[in-house]
Amino acid sequence: MNRTKLPVWIAIAFIVPALFSIFSIYRRNQAESLNRATAFAVEYDTLENLAAAQGVTVDRAIQLLKPQGLNAVVLGEETMAELIGRGRATIATSYSNAPGVGEALTSLRFIDPQDLARVQKALRIRLQNLAGPLTARDGMLPIPPVSAGLVRATSIGLNPEEAAIARKNGLIIVARCANPPGVSVKTVEQTLAWAHELGADVFLPEGDQVLGRRDAIPTTIDSLKQLGMLYASAEFAKIGGDDIVVRTAPENVVRLHSAQAAELDKLSLPDAVERYVKASRERNMRILLVRPFSYGADEPLTAFSDFLHLIGERIVKEGGALGSPKPFGDPHLPRWYPVLIGLSIVPAAFFVGCAFFADRRVRIAGGALLLLLGLACATHMGLQLMALVATLAFPVAAFLVLDSWRPSNVVLGFLAVTAISLVGGLCVAGMMNGLPYYVKAQEFSGVKVSIFVPILIVGMLFLQQLSDLKQVWKSPITWGAAALGLTIIVVLALMIARTGNDTGVGASGGEMVFRNFLDRFLFVRPRTKEFLIGHPLLVIGIGMLAYLNRRPQKTPLLGGWVALLLMVGSMGQTSIVNTLTHLHIPVVLSLARIGLGAVLGCIIGVGLWTIVSKLLPQGEEA
Repeated sequence: MNRTKLPVWIAIAFIVPALFSIFSIYRRNQAESLNRATAFAVEYDTLENLAAAQGVTVDRAIQLLKPQGLNAVVLGEETMAELIGRGRATIATSYSNAPGVGEALTSLRFIDPQDLARVQKALRIRLQNLAGPLTARDGMLPIPPVSAGLVRATSIGLNPEEAAIARKNGLIIVARCANPPGVSVKTVEQTLAWAHELGADVFLPEGDQVLGRRDAIPTTIDSLKQLGMLYASAEFAKIGGDDIVVRTAPENVVRLHSAQAAELDKLSLPDAVERYVKASRERNMRILLVRPFSYGADEPLTAFSDFLHLIGERIVKEGGALGSPKPFGDPHLPRWYPVLIGLSIVPAAFFVGCAFFADRRVRIAGGALLLLLGLACATHMGLQLMALVATLAFPVAAFLVLDSWRPSNVVLGFLAVTAISLVGGLCVAGMMNGLPYYVKAQEFSGVKVSIFVPILIVGMLFLQQLSDLKQVWKSPITWGAAALGLTIIVVLALMIARTGNDTGVGASGGEMVFRNFLDRFLFVRPRTKEFLIGHPLLVIGIGMLAYLNRRPQKTPLLGGWVALLLMVGSMGQTSIVNTLTHLHIPVVLSLARIGLGAVLGCIIGVGLWTIVSKLLPQGEEA
């Protein structure tokens, strides 16, 4: 393969899609900047326990926590068994006195008529026609013809007393409702209407399924819209039907983050605060369900108040705000705008294809296909495919430019490669711009391919340019080469396993300490594989490429190593693109992360290249 030749129009092929994408990203940033408010929520049971432990009322506890940012409370459904357990209802059995009749009659006995009315309503919602004809007499309600166990397990809705306390103190009520077996469409409608009647503004699924899962989910969505209630989508939770609600009604969704007690128990106080702050700032979580950092303290309510204060203070300090949660607004881009960006990608992608395929017929067919993909960006599938093309084309194009240019100034070379790669990420962020992407209803689905395929292409490109492939294949494998190859395979496999969100392959303890250190001292944490590995090795690779350009006689000896440096260095470039494909993260933070990583990586790379360049043989220019 000959050294890459650049067409005269290549700069335009990079500038035009960048400009179109920047305008779209500007609109996205406007939509994101109008929704910075994060709500602190706490479960009512937690609130009640902390208040009791410190010897104050729930009302007083709320008054202490509201100045720290508390503005929402999560109320779960009660069951009949809980009402019985509190002594407010009993199950009584009587027998008929009629001659020859030995049938037992089971009833619920209530002290408070309001409890009776509440349970009667709950049974009618849950059991529909079976509970319809039941009539209460003398504080007793006959049990429908079902088992007493089913009655005990029946939800009786939100606790009206707790709801009244929340409303009185101006708290947003988040209703947590389960999805019991056999829920009908009418039950879904009435359950949500009852919660709204008691003051609920937000619905949060209880358990592992959304209310109405499966066939009645459309009813759930329609009911929430009609009632003016928001849907809280819990981050990292595996809830059946959640994706359907988020995908169908993104305009009605707010995202919620919580940490279980077992998770908090493994964190230090600064790390626990950082977890909530990052959820709000970096992943657009609009409700933080906060649980106590410590369950044991002299004054547990005060300790919890201090915890809330630390979180709220950091959120405000880092540009966020505390307040009522709301869904994101639309960026108001024309429907044809993704097509415009898609078509603007075609020249750069065509340039990359021509670099690897010399046959004119293949080039014409490829160009026609790219044009069709650009036009298909009006569809979801076309958008996904053209976004994938952008993530592959621009990083590879950056190294083709590098191969042609081979700059003697490593900083200029690094900045040029990074800028071209960045255009690929900008194109994805510009095309995939809208409500479904802000709430993760839709995502870029080609993440792993876009990260690793360019790395392999760059490796093969420079291996062909800087070494004799035929000789390489014929050469015997040494133990050193085998160990190096195995190491590279293991590193790439680990990267593949850890690419994406919630992969199941977490960071090591030492890595988490290092990440937390960066989080505390930097505006935003750059990606480790960029500023510590990819970018420094790329700078060294660019320097070595310039060295070989001046001394081609050294190419047989060093060419393979330079190709390896550039291949591993391209990992930082694909990571840049990948950062902008995380479409639920505020775009300003993604750009800041990329910029900071590039600056730090370039500084480290230049420092290492200064040392390496001194060690290289300095002979006469060839």
